[in-house]
Amino acid sequence: MHKNLFALVTALVATQAAHAALITDPNDARNWQGATVGTFAQLYFGSDTAANRQQVVDKQMLDDSYFNASGYSAASMVKFNGLNPNTNGSYGTSFFTPNSYGYTCCAGNAATGGNSIDNLWIQVDNVIGNSVWDLGFQATKAAIFNTIDHGPMPQEAIESTIYLSNDMINWTQAVTERVWLEGFYSDTSLIWDGFTYAVGTGTSDTFRYASIIWGGPGSLIQDGDNEINGVMGLRANFEPGPGNGVPEPGTLALLGLGVAGLGYIRRRRPG
Repeated sequence: MHKNLFALVTALVATQAAHAALITDPNDARNWQGATVGTFAQLYFGSDTAANRQQVVDKQMLDDSYFNASGYSAASMVKFNGLNPNTNGSYGTSFFTPNSYGYTCCAGNAATGGNSIDNLWIQVDNVIGNSVWDLGFQATKAAIFNTIDHGPMPQEAIESTIYLSNDMINWTQAVTERVWLEGFYSDTSLIWDGFTYAVGTGTSDTFRYASIIWGGPGSLIQDGDNEINGVMGLRANFEPGPGNGVPEPGTLALLGLGVAGLGYIRRRRPG
């Protein structure tokens, strides 16, 4: 019994630890599908200079790994271009072909393409509040999973603007806070799955809903469309929220006290 409780607490605590592979060298010479640290410095801070590359590093913007969605729950799409996603719209399908952007379009309905993180995706319009996902809890950040059909990168990965809300009436424009440079599949030969990125309000404010439009002031390119795979709500530390198999911090604290109590009882027990 005691061992089982200790194992449970250990597993729960482990889920809270971020498994980031953050870029820490502003002069990192690598490129990811043509994008470098300098590319992000240019696009987000105006020019590729040493100071701006340092900003990219200091803000912990780049993660040289993939977004492992195990243990997370995808947000539920509640509106698609102003309509019911379960009965309207369609989705495209990307092929699991190495080093290819190949895809076919279109079939089914929008909910099938926008409710899970896979090789199915949708395209939304450019009206704020028309395409909305319910994150399922008060999130601090939202992960945006997109599909790439051509270069350049990261422009084609971040070709949307995200808006955040608690009532689906008042919307706050989100800011990009982190980019996972290997997308959301561990297979690095797949290139249409990257980059995954996370947005927030730029503060500690939480939100329940996310709306996505193509283009707009938060996008890196505006070419009239986007390919959205899905959305997930995140905590401030980029970990899953409650309801995703992760307890609230208070629950963890109580379990920790329970383990401490067990240790005390064991010490008090006669040998």
